[in-house]
Amino acid sequence: MKTLFAFSIILPLLGGLYTKSSGKNHKPEGDAVYYEYRYSGTMVYPFTFYQVQKDASGQVRIAWIKDQGPDVVVIKAPQEVLEHIGTLAYQHKLYRIKESYWPSVQVLDGTSWHMYMRFQKGSISSGGNNATAPAKRMQGIYSINSYLQSVIDASTEADIILQENYREFINN
Repeated sequence: MKTLFAFSIILPLLGGLYTKSSGKNHKPEGDAVYYEYRYSGTMVYPFTFYQVQKDASGQVRIAWIKDQGPDVVVIKAPQEVLEHIGTLAYQHKLYRIKESYWPSVQVLDGTSWHMYMRFQKGSISSGGNNATAPAKRMQGIYSINSYLQSVIDASTEADIILQENYREFINN
């Protein structure tokens, strides 16, 4: 009886759990002009948050969430940051990523992620709830995030433009 019970619990996990996806992106053209990534759980603030864009004066800015919130820190970044993000996106063919990923079974708790990139012509958008894109595409996103973190780690206090509560930041 115990064996039958254990088998009835494990069987759905062995054959029934897989990732579903939908939507597609088109290959963008030109340089990257905006990047945003968010990885969240059921907490108030995301575990990971990056946003890269130029301000009105043309200065590249990187915003990220510090220590899982509540503060977002914004720094001045080198001009080539958006160019490098675009290069990584093209190298990893992120335009082939699907728009949405989810598990084949209902999950009532867990994590979600979202990535959005805008280029001179076109954009790439993707996200998932309790599921990720194929490893090859996720590696592209992780490469961009790792690069951004290296720029952040190399920054100094003098590079900080703004420090603001996450909720206020995303509502501005």
